[in-house]
Amino acid sequence: MELHELLARCSTLVIAVILIARISSCLNTAVLSEVHAPYVDNYVSKSYFNKHDNLVDSKFEDFIAHDILYGACESLQGNVEFSPKLSALHGKLIGEGSHRRLSSTLRLKMSSESISRPPKSCEVIIVERLPSGVFADPFELQHLVQRGVFRDAAVFGDTNLELPSFLSNHSLVEVHLEVGTNLTSQQKDELEIHMELPLHARYQPLGHGFSRVQFASPDLFLRCNIERKEDDTGCLFLLDKQNAESIDTHPVWEVPCGNREHTEVVSAFTFISAVLSALLIIVASIKYSDNAPSNILKQS
Repeated sequence: MELHELLARCSTLVIAVILIARISSCLNTAVLSEVHAPYVDNYVSKSYFNKHDNLVDSKFEDFIAHDILYGACESLQGNVEFSPKLSALHGKLIGEGSHRRLSSTLRLKMSSESISRPPKSCEVIIVERLPSGVFADPFELQHLVQRGVFRDAAVFGDTNLELPSFLSNHSLVEVHLEVGTNLTSQQKDELEIHMELPLHARYQPLGHGFSRVQFASPDLFLRCNIERKEDDTGCLFLLDKQNAESIDTHPVWEVPCGNREHTEVVSAFTFISAVLSALLIIVASIKYSDNAPSNILKQS
């Protein structure tokens, strides 16, 4: 074999390896974009907290009104083929003590065309803006997601579970519910969906009686995958609450406050308990250190 033929074959082999590497890289990029694209901006509230550190009601309402992107479905918001409307919204607190559940029930009225041509899949997104006196445990919510109670859930804002109410900021909980699995009743053109969100009270300032913690009505969205001629498009609909029948959408939680007159008694009891516990630990340590050499001698 001549030298120039050997060089030609080597160059051909190098070019083939480079082309294969480029094709593989393009395929990997395409696969990655295909896998991760549906999960971009999965949470409606995430964009707000990318711009703001704290939850402010006026800023969040402005964010909902102007900054939420509907993308390719902007032209479908008034489409008669699929026009969901919120017909009723009920809210109440369930339980007693410092651990309760915020119950929300909503009814969606669907157009007759949407029933005959339903979307491929839908989920209801409930955004609860919590006052500073209560919080939701992110670990508890993830446990509910794993059990299939919620499709997804996340807490944004102040997630410090140990802070008292007078040192904490507002937090926000976003819950995603699968319409099919959370459907409690289905009439001709109405869907009813129910959710119970576990909440916990923060320590209130010292005072007398109770501290009133009032909830605002949730922000509601409907996200659906609508099948069109050219492709399948995910659409986000803001559910208008103005014309809906509302019952107890601003429930009040009366959280007990510590009595300032009891602080001296509680402090003294806590101090005595801490001293006694420390003494017991010291005594137990001394007895263990005395018995340890004798046990070693017996074993030897």
